[in-house]
Amino acid sequence: MISPGRLWWQLRRDMKRGWDAAYHDYQTLPRIEEWSWPYWGEMPANVPVHVLTGDKDWLLAAWALASFLHFSETGWPIVIHDDGTLPEEAVEVFKGLFDSCRIILRAESDADLSQVLRPYPFCLDYRNTHPLGLKVFDMAHYARGERFIVLDSDVLFFRRPQEIINWAKGPLAKDCWFNEDAHEASLITASEAREELNVKLWNRVNSGLGLLYRPAIDFDFCDRALAVTSILRGHIWRVEQTLFALCASRQGKGGLLPKTYEVSLKKHASKDVVARHYVGAVRDRFFAEGLKRLRGDLLEVEE
Repeated sequence: MISPGRLWWQLRRDMKRGWDAAYHDYQTLPRIEEWSWPYWGEMPANVPVHVLTGDKDWLLAAWALASFLHFSETGWPIVIHDDGTLPEEAVEVFKGLFDSCRIILRAESDADLSQVLRPYPFCLDYRNTHPLGLKVFDMAHYARGERFIVLDSDVLFFRRPQEIINWAKGPLAKDCWFNEDAHEASLITASEAREELNVKLWNRVNSGLGLLYRPAIDFDFCDRALAVTSILRGHIWRVEQTLFALCASRQGKGGLLPKTYEVSLKKHASKDVVARHYVGAVRDRFFAEGLKRLRGDLLEVEE
């Protein structure tokens, strides 16, 4: 039974975020279990999509993946990484929604990566300190093939992502691509990256959506970056994104996706948006805008 204190907190939160956000959080979000994708064998892709999720956002992740499959019209291999809090209910729902979905539980990944990262103590310590470390090291380790896609739970698609499809189905170009962030969030400056690591750092990399060439995620380089730069003295939530930016910049091929792959703090997405990353400051818009817009595409709307 929910406590009076918790009930009061929820009421205050819902009043602040508005009717649309509250309604679609409570009513539309759990209905993703009704979604189905009948075309797995008809339009397969070889490039896997990796998502890190857990107890608080696994339903968001299911919407993110369903919207990606729906608008890309492609059956992508799905890999779910448990951040250590993924409930059994989520495991069963993911298996039911996504054909041959691979789920890597935290106990399995901890055992594997403790051995893989043993020669890289700064990487291992960071991974053990914060679950976002799993995005950098686990996804690269478990990826099959030379390319993989990173997708955060709070990214939704609204149109066909042709740039992603072209990248995944085209010839291997050893390039990496990311969302363009709303502002610069790197934990080190361009001058520090150049002086300490001999890297010309890309600006405004946001790793909510990443198209990655797997060999670019070099663990030895990451260990050196964590050891010799100021990264670990910055906000722990931005370490993962900074490491991705450094690895891709060092690879030197690729860059930022078009602005139609939106990261913004605006109330409304742009009219021509392909995808939007609903970062923390606008997370309520995931429900009030994103799910409100997508339910007609992905679900049978109840009258």
